[in-house]
Amino acid sequence: MSKEKKSNLTIKIFSLVIAIILWSYVMSEVNPKITKEFRNIDVVFSNMEDLERSGIELMSPKEVKINVKVEGRRSEVLKLRDTDIIAKVDLSGYSEGTKKVPIYIDVPSKVDIVDYTPKEISFRFERIVSKEKPVVLKTIGKLEPGYSLGDGEIKPQSVILKGPKSWVNSVREVVAVVDITGKTKDINATVPIKLLDDDGNDVGRVEKEPNVVDVFIPMYRSRKIPIDIQLDGSIPTEYENPTLTVSPKAVDVKGNDAILNTLSSIKTKPISVYKLVGSGSVETELLLPEGIELVDPNQKIVVSLKSNSIENGTDVEDSDVENGNISENINKRFDYSFSEINVRNLGDELVIDTSNSTNSITVILNGPKDYLNSTGKEVLSPEIDLKGLDEGVHEVKLIIKDIREIKVSDIIPAKVKVSLKREEKE
Repeated sequence: MSKEKKSNLTIKIFSLVIAIILWSYVMSEVNPKITKEFRNIDVVFSNMEDLERSGIELMSPKEVKINVKVEGRRSEVLKLRDTDIIAKVDLSGYSEGTKKVPIYIDVPSKVDIVDYTPKEISFRFERIVSKEKPVVLKTIGKLEPGYSLGDGEIKPQSVILKGPKSWVNSVREVVAVVDITGKTKDINATVPIKLLDDDGNDVGRVEKEPNVVDVFIPMYRSRKIPIDIQLDGSIPTEYENPTLTVSPKAVDVKGNDAILNTLSSIKTKPISVYKLVGSGSVETELLLPEGIELVDPNQKIVVSLKSNSIENGTDVEDSDVENGNISENINKRFDYSFSEINVRNLGDELVIDTSNSTNSITVILNGPKDYLNSTGKEVLSPEIDLKGLDEGVHEVKLIIKDIREIKVSDIIPAKVKVSLKREEKE
């Protein structure tokens, strides 16, 4: 290598050493200021116990993180750690609702805060409430054939719920669930409480007292027993070959074995023939012996009356067949709803409450077969006269237009119930 090239290389190396020495001096002795950003610093929630003493619950957010930018001498900034930066919010003194709470930052004295975000947080607070709700008994599973359940008992019958208002209000139902699969004896059990919302999901964040209830469910044998119809009054003579039917024909009942074994049938309560003829069918109740219950307490029992002599809109002969000839006079039935009845002399400011008035009227006519066959229900022009009647419930006579050669055999009911009330003004 030439002396000149060797001299240049020596100068370059010397310059680099001098530069390193100068940089080290500046960094160690001069120590310039720098900035640095710390991200996702946890915010500390202080004075939470003050909220609890005030009966307030913090709903959201449950945790907060912020970003902090600091400035200081390089040596101080480089040794700074996330844990050296203290970010906190003071939650004391806040009431129910959504509140903006400022964030306070503490850093070591040798560095300065340049900026931080966010500077405040919206917190949602709710009042803690207590509410008493009844416990509902529910069963799952299937009983053995021939067995049914009695009315269950729960102790205690209600529980106290406690928690934030929205959580407590979200509880639609408090239930105790019992599995009845394969059970043949009375059930005694201690059952945990479940809190359910409108969608049937568990609400697990609400406190409840107690957490369990004691349940007793009696177990009964069950049998299907036929129904025996009882009437109050006699069926009109116009009904030839009347047919009484009941639906269902038999019901499932439960109770003491000794009583069940003596039952051959269960009677209905006496049914008014007057009502039965007027409507054609009547919903009734059963006379259940003491200690006997329906398996389905909502079971509907309907008794119906049918006849070959009077059918709606059809004609049937009034007399027997004689010498192969049919008599000329027949009966014919017309049914009217209240809306088909003409109303006269309804008082000023009065209206008819149809929900509390007779809603079905039957008119039975007797007359020549050919004439009745060509007669429609509109010919009768049934009407009621409300002259002089004021607010209240009244019974008025149904007026039927006279028709040549036709006789009114019966009107069911004999008087029409009319409910009048004052017209509501806007």
